Amino acid sequence: MSTSETKLPYGTIKKKKLIMHFSAYDIDLPIIAAGIRERMDVFRELDVEFAGFGTEVPENVTEQSPAMVKCFFEYVGKESDASVILKRVYHLVWGGMIMEFPDLIEWAAAKADLSNLTIAQADVLRAQRGD
Repeated sequence: MSTSETKLPYGTIKKKKLIMHFSAYDIDLPIIAAGIRERMDVFRELDVEFAGFGTEVPENVTEQSPAMVKCFFEYVGKESDASVILKRVYHLVWGGMIMEFPDLIEWAAAKADLSNLTIAQADVLRAQRGD
C-alpha cells in the first residue's frame, strides 16, 4: 500500500478520490442514495464532488459472493489535505445513511415487496422459456 492510499473499513482513499463499497446483500442503492443526498450540501462546502455510484457484479454471483455497490467521491479543493477531508466524507455518508434508513416495519415491507417482484420476474422468465 502506498503512502497516498488510506484503507477504511468500507472504502479506500487514493490521492484525491474516495471509493466506498457496500455489499448489495446488506445495503440497497436507495439507502445509499438517500444518505448521500442527505449530506450533499456538506460535501459541497468541503469541496467534494459526488462522482456516481453503481453495482459491480462479479462474474459468478453466489449466495456467498454478493455484488458490490461502489460510490465515488473526489476532492476538488486545493487548500486542504484531501485524505482528511475524504475521511470526513466517509463518515458523513454513513451518518446520512443511518439517518435515512427506514424504520424496521417500512424496511421489512419494502424487502417483502422486492422479494415478490423478484419471484414474479422469475415466473415471467420461466414462462417465456416454457419451463
